[in-house]
Amino acid sequence: MLGLLRALTKSNRSIQMGIQNQGLTLPLSRQVSTQMENNSSDSFLQNPSTGLVYGRISGIGRHTRKSDISSMLGISKLSPDDVRFEYNTNYAPVAVMIQFPSRNAYEATFRAVVRKSGLFRMEMADRQKWDTLPRYDGKTILLLGVPRNALADDVERFLVGCQYDASSIQMSARQLRGFDRSPARAVLVEFPSQALATHAFITKNRGFCLNSQIAVRLLP
Repeated sequence: MLGLLRALTKSNRSIQMGIQNQGLTLPLSRQVSTQMENNSSDSFLQNPSTGLVYGRISGIGRHTRKSDISSMLGISKLSPDDVRFEYNTNYAPVAVMIQFPSRNAYEATFRAVVRKSGLFRMEMADRQKWDTLPRYDGKTILLLGVPRNALADDVERFLVGCQYDASSIQMSARQLRGFDRSPARAVLVEFPSQALATHAFITKNRGFCLNSQIAVRLLP
């Protein structure tokens, strides 16, 4: 028995001396574990998360534009195609959704929103919600205050002198209040470009359709 103990003691001393000679100060098992942790950490830094991630930001203003989102959040490389607005039943923007190229990009923006927590609130959203949002891209105007009895021909006469897609006219079935005492409808009209839509907004806002004054809004 004593001989066996001496043999084990000698063996342990040999292993410890071998480790010390190689400049190792930790037990071998601990060194392997530490190396694996370091490699895992380096791999995470060198290979950031990939795949699209979606975020929803609420608390935006009614007249917020896509270009405003970039400046508010400090995202210089944000493409207009990566931003979509969420509207309520009165076509007022209540939130904005952003498509991020990676989880890291989302988290960086999340931290920026937290710093401005008194103004905005951000949460993660899914692709299905993103796909259901409309894309107006500054090429669509909203006509508010259109009389209930107005027809598409009346809208076209109101927009005379403007270049737009007549087949895109959408007259909302729901009745909206706010610009006239009597119930009125909302009308959406698409244009070939942002410039043409802006021209219609400038020249037609506060015009009249069937003796009712029409408010024109440009949807971002």
